[in-house]
Amino acid sequence: MAEFLAPETIDALYVSPQLRAKETAAPLASHLGFTPTIVDGIAEFDLGHTSYVPGEESGPLTETQLQSLISELTSDHFVGRVLDSVNRIIEDHPSQRVAAVCHGGVISTVLANILGVDGMNYFDSHYTSVTRIKASASGNRSMASFNECHWLRDL
Repeated sequence: MAEFLAPETIDALYVSPQLRAKETAAPLASHLGFTPTIVDGIAEFDLGHTSYVPGEESGPLTETQLQSLISELTSDHFVGRVLDSVNRIIEDHPSQRVAAVCHGGVISTVLANILGVDGMNYFDSHYTSVTRIKASASGNRSMASFNECHWLRDL
């Protein structure tokens, strides 16, 4: 991801406080010479949990586990903190390009809001993928790309 974004001008780098996001952001931060700004609001729903098991390692979810996950990803608290934080980042950087290293639930929440669809429609993104959002000063938001990850093909 860092090599893919290297030729682009990036004016600021934000990262979730969760270790997995910080580790993903580290090569890009090093390339840019930036210390990332940590924003709690772009953390995944499991912020504060004592452990993390990637979905592909946890096995199939039971109906109860799936409903719990959906409830957390669509809760007013989660959606509100994500959208407030993303909007604040956008407002703080008019006419600039910003990278935010976050999580699948965060990306899905932002896209659902931009596209005007129910948050129950989950947009599944790959680890280290790039999703591009365009934002205007008037508040308009659009999705420019989703889940760019061609650099993962050979891994």
